[in-house]
Amino acid sequence: MKRVLSIMVTLFLASKAYAQQDPQFSQNMFLTAPVNPGAAGIKGMHCVDLVARQQWTGFEGKPETGLLSYNAPVSAFSNFGFGGVLTYDRLGSEESVFFKVNGAYHINVGGDGGKLGIGLDLGVIQKSMGKNLKAGDASDALVASLAGASDMGFDVGFGLFYFKPRSLYFGISGQKLLPQQLTLGMANPKIRQHAYITTGYVHQASNNIVLKPNMLVKTDLTSTQIDVNLTAFYKERFWLGGSYRVQDAVVANVGFKTQGVKVGFSYDFTTQGLANPGTFTKWDDQGDVAEKIENNRSFGGVELYLGFCIMPPPPAGLEIYVDPLFL
Repeated sequence: MKRVLSIMVTLFLASKAYAQQDPQFSQNMFLTAPVNPGAAGIKGMHCVDLVARQQWTGFEGKPETGLLSYNAPVSAFSNFGFGGVLTYDRLGSEESVFFKVNGAYHINVGGDGGKLGIGLDLGVIQKSMGKNLKAGDASDALVASLAGASDMGFDVGFGLFYFKPRSLYFGISGQKLLPQQLTLGMANPKIRQHAYITTGYVHQASNNIVLKPNMLVKTDLTSTQIDVNLTAFYKERFWLGGSYRVQDAVVANVGFKTQGVKVGFSYDFTTQGLANPGTFTKWDDQGDVAEKIENNRSFGGVELYLGFCIMPPPPAGLEIYVDPLFL
């Protein structure tokens, strides 16, 4: 397993990340089920994740993203899991809404509690352009046709996800696997297929401190994005970590857990050219310059995460013995 992961890291580090594809998140170590349907319900708990993100703060047309995710086993001690994901993403005048439901079948692997999840998700993609979108050149019919345009497509995904409690996880998945294109005015943007590789490991550094390195690779086979993170957890109540997103940002993340609710915050320090000041020009309806923003730049990104998991009730009539040594 270590050799396979080393080879994959080497191959993907040789690639370059040029642009953002799907909505991205910095605290992706908490978001395995939204990108891999095989992870649905594999922890044996009902889990809810909520994320609000603003990327490239200070830059005109910056991405703003929200996510709501739920996944759970069908019942206690069930080998089936299910869930759903709702994502909203706004980039400039473009708005995208993604909704999908997923299901997974879990296979016990070995006698050490490891499970392999095989999952499938189905959903819809809604894209629309703002009604106030205007072309700098009034004769540009293509841009003019985009104003207020919208269309809907389908989302099909498949994933394999291996999970071993308090040890490691590894998954590979494909999203938007159905070849298709949308119709937005005179434009016909294609929906590109995406592949994800995600992995993480748990290392007990001391009685109170646990280290959890993790990695996410996202590619559409044209551009690739890689996040590498290391987070330290203290008594599973507080955490502090850092990430590097290749050719994009250095990320700091911090959080705490109380009454079963996890609260996390991350800040992206932009390392690419968007951190440099530039000029952004706004035009009025007559095609004249309305405003010039001289210090248009990215000051980083902020992200807030909320999540909690609860155990499902045991089947009726099942006797449970709890050893106090393991409470």
